[in-house]
Amino acid sequence: MPRRIRRHIASLVTVAAGAAGAVLLVSGIAAAHVSVTGDVIPGKPATLEFRVPSELADASTIRVAVIVPPELEVTDVPAVEGWTGKKIAGPADEGTQLLWTAKPGYDIPPKESGTFTVKVGPVPDRYSLDFPSEQTYSNGTIAAWNQPATGSEDPEFPLPVLTVNPEADPPARQATGSSPSAATDGAETAPAPTVAATPTPSAAAEEAGSSLGIVVGIGAAAAVGGAVLLQRRRSRSVSP
Repeated sequence: MPRRIRRHIASLVTVAAGAAGAVLLVSGIAAAHVSVTGDVIPGKPATLEFRVPSELADASTIRVAVIVPPELEVTDVPAVEGWTGKKIAGPADEGTQLLWTAKPGYDIPPKESGTFTVKVGPVPDRYSLDFPSEQTYSNGTIAAWNQPATGSEDPEFPLPVLTVNPEADPPARQATGSSPSAATDGAETAPAPTVAATPTPSAAAEEAGSSLGIVVGIGAAAAVGGAVLLQRRRSRSVSP
């Protein structure tokens, strides 16, 4: 499963022309994580697309939050049918937060994905740009897509990355817990801070199963050891 978004990637799905910024629902999930794509040229404006798949079998996506890096200006957030979009300006060193919330009946159902469009100002000439994101499901599960690739293995919740100039020096990747943080814009509030990726129910179940297996194994070993020790004591007690 690819984790890095390369420049000039062809669109996975061809969609008939429609209203700008509309959520595009696509059956099937080619990559089960939030990703960002765009045909970008350093120093030029660009249109970015955030693809958000609903990967849980029993819940739909009702909220999406994205942090745009501070060196990139958001010039327009096109209206999305059935969703309320909001641009929240943060501190100068934290960038802008984009927040989309689904209206009743417009959430992204399981096994489908939505696409959100954002227009940005001149793209800086650098290797890549990071977009920490949060995805909220109808059952309360929050997936924080904020883990950078630090080696050959792909992280469980990869950070959405847009490659701008492959010839530039790549950044030194370090583990981070950055995610959309709380911000206030009038009476509305952005999602609460998330410092680490939240496992999906299936991942949590697998982790719990592994832990249970370890506990059972330790318990069985202890029981066998105890039986052996007791047998030795009995043998000694009946010896002449």
